[in-house]
Amino acid sequence: MEKDERSATKERSGNWRLGAAVVTAVAASACCLGPLVLLGLGISSAWISRLTALEPYRPLFIGLTLVFLGYAFYGVYRKPAAESCEPGSTCAHPRAPTINKIALWVVTILAVGIMAFPYVVPIGSHGTTSNSLKTERAVLAVEGMTCNGCVVTVESSLKRVKGVRSARVSLEPPRALVEFDPSLVTVEELVEATTRAGYPSRPLTGNEGGKDE
Repeated sequence: MEKDERSATKERSGNWRLGAAVVTAVAASACCLGPLVLLGLGISSAWISRLTALEPYRPLFIGLTLVFLGYAFYGVYRKPAAESCEPGSTCAHPRAPTINKIALWVVTILAVGIMAFPYVVPIGSHGTTSNSLKTERAVLAVEGMTCNGCVVTVESSLKRVKGVRSARVSLEPPRALVEFDPSLVTVEELVEATTRAGYPSRPLTGNEGGKDE
């Protein structure tokens, strides 16, 4: 009975490590992935600002995720002591180690994918086209962007504004080039859109728009 209790405790500990790894991986990408998800759900402003504020702590969350995963790998792949595999214990069941290894690799792939998302998300044209001849162009300096996920979020926030013809956002330099119909939207509304998405911006003059800050 005591052996079974110890085995059950080890199994719960392993599940806890895997769960913690997923949670910290989500936290590591919340600053970029979160705003994009919330924006898609129509939620903006305060909630997105709280998520983008996590950006400075991303290295810490990534480090914690790797620690939890490393601890989980150690627990699953280390060779158990002979006395701990008596009949009736968890490790004495042939299928238990295999199931644990599969769960570990699935969680590892999930955690790595979540952490990598902000860097590998594809960046494309998110603008719309129109036959209208009333088109102006604005260049916005955008604050707080650190990865491709941020770029996609800013582009999506601009695309949702009625009157925007196209929106192209770059990370280096952190700029948004927006073509819009001035009869439907103003530059101030474009700035407000990116700010609500968690990335404050400001319009640049012609001279500023042609050089890095």
